[in-house]
Amino acid sequence: MKFSANGKALPTQLNSWFVESANGVVWLRSPLLHAAGFAHAFSTRIGGVSPAPFDSMNLGIADAPGEPDEWTRVNENWRRLLLAGSMGERQLVRAAQVHGCALLHADRQPEMIRSAPPFVQGDAVLSGDARHALAIRVADCVPVLIADVATRVVAAVHAGWRGVACEIIPATLREFAARGTRMHNVRMAIGPCIQQASFQIGESVAIEFQQRGLGQCVIPDSNCQGKWLGDLPGAICQQAHGAGVAPEHIDNSKACTYQNPEYFFSFRRDGARSGRLAALIGA
Repeated sequence: MKFSANGKALPTQLNSWFVESANGVVWLRSPLLHAAGFAHAFSTRIGGVSPAPFDSMNLGIADAPGEPDEWTRVNENWRRLLLAGSMGERQLVRAAQVHGCALLHADRQPEMIRSAPPFVQGDAVLSGDARHALAIRVADCVPVLIADVATRVVAAVHAGWRGVACEIIPATLREFAARGTRMHNVRMAIGPCIQQASFQIGESVAIEFQQRGLGQCVIPDSNCQGKWLGDLPGAICQQAHGAGVAPEHIDNSKACTYQNPEYFFSFRRDGARSGRLAALIGA
């Protein structure tokens, strides 16, 4: 039996996704990526060594502003998650995420292979090297894992509203195509993130989404005049469909980081002293 941080029993599935555990570490697995044979994991906050308010699987940058955990604990959390997700022998590849659209190629940029900051700046990391475990960190933004079942190229993408607005998902898919991918071979998993009911945005952001053809992904907030609610996973699905990815090849967890404090960190809910979740994938 798996247990959450507050001692409650965890389900074996969450919105059709598998809830896995090993040595106390609890993570989520996409049925779609699993069926295609890709090692991957979407972390929860359960199974690490960090104390409150980062309890306990904090995977953030330990010395970054607003994330004052200790590197010894954060590194131990990464080690535990990699082992639990059967990626313990792979090289962990991370980026300095900047809420932009820069794309990185871990198998073509050896400077990306670093065990500690400073990391190369970017919000999407691709690789066709089976020795790599690509990782991105989130605390409400959308973690997206993408894989080509034919070429075995994979990507980990960090997509906040700015990344969605600057079309980081279509840009990443174009990089796949440049590497020989055909869109019918793409499989995509959208991990836990802030869902529309909890993601309040200002009018300027709503207008930007509308101007980029994502108007159906924003609705007025009936509880707050002048505010809107944004659907980031919905926008990502729309962009992926437009790039040629079939709906049945997109696995959306539909899990909300904001509404589930026992499972997930949330910057919107907890502020600057929120921990960070991670999504990892290997070829």
